[in-house]
Parts: sequence; structure tokens; C-alpha cells
Amino acid sequence: MDTPNTPEDPIDKLGMTDEQWNRFQAYTRGYGDQDENGVDLTLLRANRRLTPTQRLEYLEDAVNTLLNVKRLEG
Repeated sequence: MDTPNTPEDPIDKLGMTDEQWNRFQAYTRGYGDQDENGVDLTLLRANRRLTPTQRLEYLEDAVNTLLNVKRLEG
């Protein structure tokens, strides 16, 4: 089981320098209300406002878009 990072544990910076990591964090942390893991709670709340039928329609539209892109790519 994964354990959360403690102060003495190194943070995996995905091979980035400190400067790159700080910019990445600033860039990716500025959208919506987020939990401690960076999950955008704004999107979750917006999804919860939809009915199950609306969620399914949204998913079907996304799948159809991806299938169309795949078809156009050959």
C-alpha cells in the first residue's frame, strides 16, 4: 500500500529541475477548487448536478468524438 510522503521522503519530481517543478505546480494547481491530491472538485460538483441520463449522453458524445477522430486518422 502506498503511504503519503513525509517530510523526510523525497518527492518524485518526474525528472524536472526545481524550477521546472515549481512552474509545473503553479501551472497545474490554478484551476478550480482542488483537494490535497489536485483533483478538481469543481468538475466533480458540476458532474453531480447532471442527471444520470445527462451524464450518459455526455459520455456517449465524448466516445463518438474519439471514434470520429480515430476514423479520420485512418
